Amino acid sequence: MKCLNPRKVVVSRTAIAVATLYSVHAEASTSGGLPWDSPIQTLQNDLTGPVATGISVIAFLAAGAALVFGEELGGIAKKALYVVLGVAMIVMGNRFLAALGLSGATI
Repeated sequence: MKCLNPRKVVVSRTAIAVATLYSVHAEASTSGGLPWDSPIQTLQNDLTGPVATGISVIAFLAAGAALVFGEELGGIAKKALYVVLGVAMIVMGNRFLAALGLSGATI
């Protein structure tokens, strides 16, 4: 019976150990996810839900009416109303695009 070279045995055992460590690390990294995934998903659900959409529609209409009928608004008030309009459009944008049959990026 032929005897194995001790150097080859050590190299093969080291290769097996390294492969095992890499596979354990890869399995651990793909199973969990990032720690901030859950809060971001909750925030997304809150900003695209029916309550947020209703609030954004009301804010959009109120800010638009204030800009149209508020003839003597100052510069700061107009800028604040533009910000309200912008935020309302961002929140409503998801529902609006979904109504048109379009969707955003899926990751």
